[in-house]
Formats: sequence, structure tokens, C-alpha cells
Amino acid sequence: MAATASPPSLAAVWLALLALAALVLVLAWWLDGRLYATQAELAKRQSTADTMAIEARTIARQSADATREINARVAVLESREQDLVAQRQALQQLYQDFAKSRDDAFLGQTAELIALAQQQVELTGSLTPLLGTLESAAQRLKRAGTPRAQLVLRAVDSDIARLKSRVAPDIPAAAQRLDELAALIDALQLESSAASPAKSAPAPAPAPRAPGARGVVQRWGAAAWAQLRQLVSITRVDHPDVLLMAPQQGAYLRANLKLRVLNARLDLLSRHAAGYRADMRGIIEALHDDFNPRQPRTRMALTLAQQAAQINLSEQPATNLQSLAVLATLGLGAD
Repeated sequence: MAATASPPSLAAVWLALLALAALVLVLAWWLDGRLYATQAELAKRQSTADTMAIEARTIARQSADATREINARVAVLESREQDLVAQRQALQQLYQDFAKSRDDAFLGQTAELIALAQQQVELTGSLTPLLGTLESAAQRLKRAGTPRAQLVLRAVDSDIARLKSRVAPDIPAAAQRLDELAALIDALQLESSAASPAKSAPAPAPAPRAPGARGVVQRWGAAAWAQLRQLVSITRVDHPDVLLMAPQQGAYLRANLKLRVLNARLDLLSRHAAGYRADMRGIIEALHDDFNPRQPRTRMALTLAQQAAQINLSEQPATNLQSLAVLATLGLGAD
């Protein structure tokens, strides 16, 4: 009969158990290492996430501040935009109002500019601003090309040609001469105080001395005549009335002359031709009659007065402009 199998030995069982326990330990150790590494990685990632969260909160706070600032600026820009919209609407309305009668508005503006330049000529006496305005108006009228603009253009060209051939009175130069004349008045010498003795004839050569008492008498007579000549002086006075003037009246004469010069300056600036001629005539007569014409300052004052009197205020080429007359005929003249 066959022999039955012997049960495994106890040693083999224990060996298997030990091997299994060792395997379990190794597996547990390996799993523990993997778990530690995983925990470390998780901790690192958690720290990184916390840092990123802090940075994100900081960025979010900065973004919120920037957003509020941007919102404030947007509100300001919106307010300005509303103002600009209102201004644009006002300008559009104004443009529409002007567009209703563009030709009338253009010619009316031209009339106002020419009238303003004409007033400036009356104030300054220079034709340059008026000529510049007329030439600019001629260029704009050429570009307009409308029949009424061409009619006004012909009148403007006629005014330009007439003004270029005329010379306006030099008002500033005359006013400066009057100012210089007023500054000289206090230094002028009155005719009543001008005692310029006439040059006496040269003394005759002494006669030969006569002997004796006759020579003594001749010498005494010559000496007495010389003393008498020094006591008497001769002054030429063209107007004898000035010798009757009291010394205190000199200040009144100078003040009166200053007032005449001031009045002449006012007439000059106001373009009062008749009054200016009368004032300058009175000033020149006063300088001739009341002051010493032989004094250099008096001659200088007379020269200034005569130069200032030569200006012709009645010569005003800026008046009677044909362009303004044509615009007024069209009903577009400046008020």
C-alpha cells in the first residue's frame, strides 16, 4: 500500500509566517514613506497656496482701489462729456442759426470788421489796420462768389486803391510835439523880463591930450560920458504893452499857454479840425507876443508849434468808405 503524505513541518510554517511578516513590514515601511512624502508635498502646496492667496487678496484690494479711482475718473469724464455734449449742442444750434442766412451773416460780419477798423483809424490815425482788414475782406469775398459778395468786392477794391494813394495825418507825431512844447513852457523867458541891452558903438579913440587945463577937462568929460553910457540901456520891444505887465502875471501867462496846448491836444485826439487850427494859431501868437523870441528855447518852442500846426485834421481818408455804403444799401451795415 502506498505511503501517506507527511504533514508539512512546523519549521516551514514558521518560515512562511516570518517571510509574510517581513513582506508586510516592508510594505508598511514603503507605504509610510510614500505617505510622508505625500504629506510633505501637500504641506508645501498648502504653503504655496496660502502665499498665493495672500498675494491674491493684496492684488484684489489694489484692484478694488484702482477700480474705485477709475470709477471716480469715469464719473468726472462723464460729467465733462455731458458738458461737452451741451456745448456741442449749443454750437450746433448756433451754427444752424447762422446757416439759415449764411450770406447775410458773412456780409454782416464783413461790415462790422470794416466799421471797427475805421473806428481804430479814427483813434490811432494809422491806415494800416483798415487796409489789412479791407484786403482780408477782399480775399474772403472772392472765395464767397455770390452776386452780392462780388458787388461788395468791387467797392472794397475801390477803397483799397483810394486809401493806398492817400496819406493819413500823423496824429501821434503831432501829439508828441505838443507834449514837448508843454514841457518847454516853464523854461521860456517872458518878453517883459528880456532886458538885452543894445550894443553900444565903440568908444572913440581918445583925442590927443591938450596941454594944460584943457587936457584935464577933456579927460574928465570922457570919463563922465563913459559912466553915463553904462547907466542907460536900450531894449527892443515889439509889443510895448508887455512892459506894463506885473512880474506876478508871468505864471498866469505860462499856465494859460499850457491850457491852450492841452486844449489843442484834446482837439487833435478828437479830430476837431477847426478848434485845433484856432488853438495852434493862438499858441503861436502867444509865443511871439509874450515870450522872448531871441531865446533859443523860445525858438525851439515856436518850431514845435509850427510843425504841429502843419497837420491837416480835415484830411481823413478813412471816412466815406464805398464798401460800407454798399453794405448799408444791402441792409447789412453795422449799427
